[in-house]
Amino acid sequence: MDDQYRSLYERLLGVVWEDRKEAEIYGEAVELCLDEPDIVRRLGARPGANAEAVRSALAAEANATRAVQPAQATLEIFRARLSASRRTGTEQANRLRAMTWNWRTGSPPALCFLTLLLWLRERPGTTVYVAAALAAAAILAALSRAEGRRTLGLALVYLCLSPVEAFRSLRAGRAGNIWAEDLRVNGVKPLMKRVLDALLGDDPDELLFPDSYEGFKTSASHAYFVPSAGAEQLIRKMGHMDGGTIAICGPRGSGKTTLLEHCVAGNDFSVITSAPATFAPHDFLVSLFSDLCERYIKSEGYQVPDFARITTTERALRRVLPWLRRATGWLSYALPAVLLIGLGTFAAMRSLEQRHGRLLTQRTRHFLDEATSLATDVWRGENIGAGLALALLGVMVWRARRNRVVLRTLKDLWVWGTAALGLTLVAVPVVSVFRDPELKQDWDRLLADDFASVPLTLCVLLYLFSDSRDNDRHVSLGRWDIPYRRIHAARRLVSVAGMAYVYVRHAALRDLVTDDDNPVRLLSVLTGVALIKIGKWTPKPGEPHLVRRCRNQLYRLQTVQSSTSTLTLGASPLVSLGSSHATAVTTVPPNLPALVADFRELLADIARTRSLQGKRTVIAIDELDRLGSDAKALAFLGEVKAVFGVPHVHYLVSVAEDVGAAFVRRGLPYRDATDSSLDDVVHVQPGTLAQSGMILQKRAPGISAPYVALVHALSGGIPRDLVRYGRRVMETEKKAGTVELSDISRMLVLDELYETLSGFRVLLGRQEWTEAASPVLESFRRLMARLKSGTGDLRALRRDLTDFAEGRRRFDFSGDLLHLEAETSRLLVEASSYAYFSLTLLDIFGTEGFTRRSERAYASPEGDPQLLAEARQELAVSPYTARSLLRSIRRAWGLPVQGRVPAPRGAGRRPRPAPRQRTP
Repeated sequence: MDDQYRSLYERLLGVVWEDRKEAEIYGEAVELCLDEPDIVRRLGARPGANAEAVRSALAAEANATRAVQPAQATLEIFRARLSASRRTGTEQANRLRAMTWNWRTGSPPALCFLTLLLWLRERPGTTVYVAAALAAAAILAALSRAEGRRTLGLALVYLCLSPVEAFRSLRAGRAGNIWAEDLRVNGVKPLMKRVLDALLGDDPDELLFPDSYEGFKTSASHAYFVPSAGAEQLIRKMGHMDGGTIAICGPRGSGKTTLLEHCVAGNDFSVITSAPATFAPHDFLVSLFSDLCERYIKSEGYQVPDFARITTTERALRRVLPWLRRATGWLSYALPAVLLIGLGTFAAMRSLEQRHGRLLTQRTRHFLDEATSLATDVWRGENIGAGLALALLGVMVWRARRNRVVLRTLKDLWVWGTAALGLTLVAVPVVSVFRDPELKQDWDRLLADDFASVPLTLCVLLYLFSDSRDNDRHVSLGRWDIPYRRIHAARRLVSVAGMAYVYVRHAALRDLVTDDDNPVRLLSVLTGVALIKIGKWTPKPGEPHLVRRCRNQLYRLQTVQSSTSTLTLGASPLVSLGSSHATAVTTVPPNLPALVADFRELLADIARTRSLQGKRTVIAIDELDRLGSDAKALAFLGEVKAVFGVPHVHYLVSVAEDVGAAFVRRGLPYRDATDSSLDDVVHVQPGTLAQSGMILQKRAPGISAPYVALVHALSGGIPRDLVRYGRRVMETEKKAGTVELSDISRMLVLDELYETLSGFRVLLGRQEWTEAASPVLESFRRLMARLKSGTGDLRALRRDLTDFAEGRRRFDFSGDLLHLEAETSRLLVEASSYAYFSLTLLDIFGTEGFTRRSERAYASPEGDPQLLAEARQELAVSPYTARSLLRSIRRAWGLPVQGRVPAPRGAGRRPRPAPRQRTP
């Protein structure tokens, strides 16, 4: 920060800031905010909005006070810690100034340091004692004088408080960093935006200054999901149903796919598939069946079989390679560990074998001889009691195949027996450590040596407390941010190095570690731990039954299985007389009834299993409206409705509005596939202005309300079009090089109008035209050429657009003289109605002063910007009702309203009666 700017903020010392450091931090926060991209885009948007003006405004007392208020708590902490640090530093500086150093006061510290150095370097005891005596004499000589007593006392206090001073300084620096970040994010940056809005003059909301528009780069993303009324309704319906089929209907782009993806909870089992573009129920059901099997296999943690290459070698490799990979990883750790443990405990095992091996061998032989003798006596019939006991044991083993109590008892005996034996083997060495007299003597020697026990204890504690649970945090030291993981790593290295140093330097610790019985103790502990692990080990469960069924179904659905057997009989290798027999068996692909039965059976078992676990099973079928007409969609539902109605399964079907309307009309003199296929319908309506604002704010934070109203009106509240037009707004801002609402909206609306009229012109080119009607088509072409050329002559463009929208002058296509077909007149009316809608948007958003005019318009119900979106939706229903709504909107905004509405030829006339047939 430059000196001129620093002096600008330091003028508030004693008024807002209590210390010069606070002014510096505030100035640095201002400069950092001025460099942020969203602030840079605002600077220079209009005359008067520049960095110098912003700095001057933020240096005012009122603005500085407003900036501090959100970060007042962290500021108070910083002030308290800075005051304590400054106070300690001042006291230490006063002590330094009060000291008087000469040869009398300086010799005691020097001699004490020399004595300590000689002692650490293990010099002869006489030298150390002489240095200590000289140091004591120097201290007594210095203390005999008042000046020496004062200096040495102050030096001792200064030395003791130096760590306190450093700690308070670090704590104050960290508090300053926390307050600086809090001040910048919550205080200076929001205030700077308000200051810029004031400097930008009237209507600052008409400037396009979003914080970011990264959300417009992707059309569908879970990060930008906004809850809607349709989503809440669907969740409620699913919560009140144990299973069933729910249709989700709505216009294209209304968010049906997004709703299907977000209605499934994290622990639900779901399969989301898309309906085929062509009507093929069998193929669709095969695809859905395959997706169900693959999804369930993945959810259980197993690998889905790949049938792209089904050679014998490939199958063998696919089975062997995962096992070989796991075995290699296990052996890479197991073999070195076994070798190191075996080598380290080899001497102990040899010692135990020499001491107790012969006795153990004798007892084992004696036990085997007794068992052999008993078995011989039972076999010869000499021991009837033992034979009866063995027979009863055999009966118990046979009964155990149905009653698992015996097996569970044996398992419990194994688990608890190995655990008890393992704990005994672990506890015995620990107890023996305290009963060993030699170890007790070495331990006493180690504790008596302060220069060994104290560093060892500190190193052990330092190692134990150097955990890495807070690796994401960091500590601030001035301008450096040091991650906690680096600090923990340094602690571990220092502690290990300290323990190694203590071990090398002190014989008591070496004697304690290298005791002759320690290898045996270590072997006992390792054996006990191994027994405990063996007792807890259980074999890996096999593949579940449902996973195996899903895998078998995948083989059946995606492969053709063939089996061939050949038999050759011959008399010799050279000449053979015999026959060869070959048999091939190929599975027949399942037909639709068998496929439906297998699908329902497997899905019912999966849903029952998931229901017992408290989880739902959801089958979502998306894009059913891609089939074309509603008749095809209803026919498709009639074919596949046999898979619906599985217990504990929620079917979610995305359909067009026509199918939903057919379900609503059930019970009337009307019946189709929806009456028997669907249980309920959720209608997804276009979003309101508030919902569109939430979507845009999530994708482009900081976008102002006028742009939300513009994009909402252009899209009609359809979420897909909302994102599309939001992206177009950003493209237009880059293209126009301005952030003014009037310029951006004018260019955007005219570009959209040109693209829409181009589509109408393609449709009009397919109609039959007469020479009398050619002036209308020529005027239509000239209007499109003017729209394509840009907004150079905006007045002439607006005049031609008004004439076309109101059907005046050369655009009067409602008369009978043009001899237009009914379809041609209808297309022209629809095009002119859309032009009337675009003209309304131009008059509302493309004229400067939108904020002032909107305040007057919002006072009337017809001035609500939501009505503009409803007018856009009404254009898809009827151009006449859309014009009526647009007229009321224009009156509320104080815009001129047309006098009449163009109508196609023949509209409103009575049809001529058919001529009478003469009876012969």
